[in-house]
Amino acid sequence: MRNLKLMYVFALALVFLTGCIGNKSVVEFIKEGGLETGGLVNLALASNGTRITVSQDNPDHPASTLNNGITSSENWNQGEGWETSFQGRFARGGYLGYGAEDPELAEERGFDEGFDPGDAAWRGLRMQTMGGRSINTALGWVIVEFPERKMVNRAVIHTIDSEEYPAEEFGVRDISLQYWNDTVDAWAAVERMGKSKGQTTNAIHGNQSGVVTFRFQPLETSRMRLIVRWTNDSEQRRRGYYMHTRGVVRLVEIELYGYEEKKDDERETAIAVTQDANEIAEIGIVVDNYVDGYNKRNVDALMSSVSQDYSKDGETYSKLWKRMESVLAQYERVQLGLQNIKIAITDKGATATCTYAANYRTNAGESISASGTLNFQLSRTTGYWKITRIDSQ
Repeated sequence: MRNLKLMYVFALALVFLTGCIGNKSVVEFIKEGGLETGGLVNLALASNGTRITVSQDNPDHPASTLNNGITSSENWNQGEGWETSFQGRFARGGYLGYGAEDPELAEERGFDEGFDPGDAAWRGLRMQTMGGRSINTALGWVIVEFPERKMVNRAVIHTIDSEEYPAEEFGVRDISLQYWNDTVDAWAAVERMGKSKGQTTNAIHGNQSGVVTFRFQPLETSRMRLIVRWTNDSEQRRRGYYMHTRGVVRLVEIELYGYEEKKDDERETAIAVTQDANEIAEIGIVVDNYVDGYNKRNVDALMSSVSQDYSKDGETYSKLWKRMESVLAQYERVQLGLQNIKIAITDKGATATCTYAANYRTNAGESISASGTLNFQLSRTTGYWKITRIDSQ
């Protein structure tokens, strides 16, 4: 039975991490009586008992307008739609993801006074430097909380778009959509379907339209989080060591579609598919976040994917941190890419094996290339999937 489950998980890994939709159970569920057929309803509507919370509310453009069923921007000047302004230290494209601010990291690093690392609403949306400074990695967020767990597979986001306020000048530009995973008490990105050729991320970048659609593998969750990373009128400039940003988020309506009710057998089938898929997706996110931090030469972000129990040939977590600081400081530019990621979950943890190609440019201007195989060992003994060892060949 365990071997059969591992074969099933491996198939899911191909779906989630290489873009190959070869898992018939997922595809057939969508096409044959799944969420893409009839019966979809907008679960985000206030009339369906859904609650909206935001990063910062605005009495002139309140969050309560985001799920009232009005998708037009024509009454924006009369208070329709949510608007919030951001101004401060900002890391555009900085760390965003699973387990970014778990309590262990918070206790170890220290935080600015008043910052609550246990606040799940902000998890993954602030980076903490070794000096304890807090830097935002999102201009704003919206959490849609259902009255009970729902099966969802589509989101339609309406940003401002009218003759007076065209989306290409005032709308949201870079956005991400996540769901809450109760198993590990963490946010995970939806696995977006229909991505254009060459797209590797589940986020949407460079949007110029007034309506943005996320289609994703069906999942069951109690809440979802829309993250706005950038808008079409955001501005950024350097102030000392940090980048300072000014931006305004303008959203009109958020729609989340799924079945209001499902038969027990349909629900159990979907949950079984989703739970295994979530495990694969979470592990993939941890590895992606490690690579993202590596490529940005951001050791704080890189190490937040690594377990405190990391060990390899006498190298501990703290020694790895110091070594990565020393190594990455030697390069002006780093580009690490992974291919053919294969994930296996065992009773003791998980492994993620892949091929890699890396290109470096040293501070002296020398170009260096490398390639080979990487093997990540992971564990979630603390409740979060974290890397416990990395081997390369």
